[in-house]
Amino acid sequence: MFPLLKYTEEEVESIIAKTDSSAVLASLSKERRDWFDLLALISPAAYAHMDAMRDAARLARVRYYGKTVSVYAPLYIGNTCVNSCRYCDFRIQHTGTVRRNLSLDEIRREAEAVRATGIDSLLVVAGEDPRVNTVEHLADVGRLLKSMFSNLSLEVAPQTEEGYRELFKAGYEGLTCFQETYDPVRYRYFHPAGPKSNYEFRLWTQLRAGKAGFRQLGCAFLLGLSKWRPEAASLAAHAIYLMRECYEAKVQFAFPRFCTAAEGFQPEFPVDERDLELMMLAFRIVFPQCCMTVSTREPPEFRDRIVQTAADNMSAGSRVTPGGYAVHAEGDVAQFTLTDSRPPAAVYDAIRCNGQEVVFKNWDRRI
Repeated sequence: MFPLLKYTEEEVESIIAKTDSSAVLASLSKERRDWFDLLALISPAAYAHMDAMRDAARLARVRYYGKTVSVYAPLYIGNTCVNSCRYCDFRIQHTGTVRRNLSLDEIRREAEAVRATGIDSLLVVAGEDPRVNTVEHLADVGRLLKSMFSNLSLEVAPQTEEGYRELFKAGYEGLTCFQETYDPVRYRYFHPAGPKSNYEFRLWTQLRAGKAGFRQLGCAFLLGLSKWRPEAASLAAHAIYLMRECYEAKVQFAFPRFCTAAEGFQPEFPVDERDLELMMLAFRIVFPQCCMTVSTREPPEFRDRIVQTAADNMSAGSRVTPGGYAVHAEGDVAQFTLTDSRPPAAVYDAIRCNGQEVVFKNWDRRI
């Protein structure tokens, strides 16, 4: 569980198990909701009220985000990694992955290919390799890209607060860091070696970035590694903490489900689509002001539906290998399996067919 939470996993599960239909309806009827309402809305009793939850989530989403869907693309600049994460195809022991770190010129070519699709928000992604992806190198990448995109975000190895200050000055404004699991025992099992084995340092990544000036703090756990309801309770507690400590930044949620790995890792606690939707609806209702991303790990039908009720942000035309847009089109092992492989234009068309507007740019440095 999130370390500052005053409840154990057993106590959280007990609260959820005791939740009945009347408690779910009481949470839905409130104008303002809290952490306990989140527990009620992710409980098994909430399944019977998913239509009402869809209506409540849709209303909350429209109040804060209107009928808009922001789009972005991830740009993988390297996949060398020194970690030993048991579930990841980028781990150091995996010999099936073609290892590559893009040069600045290759990164520019990749960025130009992304920019040609209309996307103006970029997420820079890299494996955890301190020999290559130093703060200095990431800052060079940021300075290269900031003239091409209105918004730059990072999904790389956790940095120190001072490191984040340098990266913020280089042009990055958002950060995403998956905690993977909030259970420290299971975390140690899944991350037996490498810098990522440090649970505490990873846990406070968003706090350090927020203190360094980052404007968007992305939080998530990897669905499938541990029981999802206690993890969701921890994610909510983590968000509440960040909203208090980093009040000038906006918290963003993601709910990535584990996808098939090349070497066959199977999660112990798989999450089905109904559970995923219930969780996303609950978070939209309880945290109406927060951003929410739906991953390309999900099928097109689900993504097109959930951006109408819960998510406000989605990737389009994603490639999850270094050089996947323009430099090297085929042949690499990806970090995870893409389920929505539609080209960007098809994603935009689907959004518009639902009566929503595609937003390519929602931030300007001159403001």
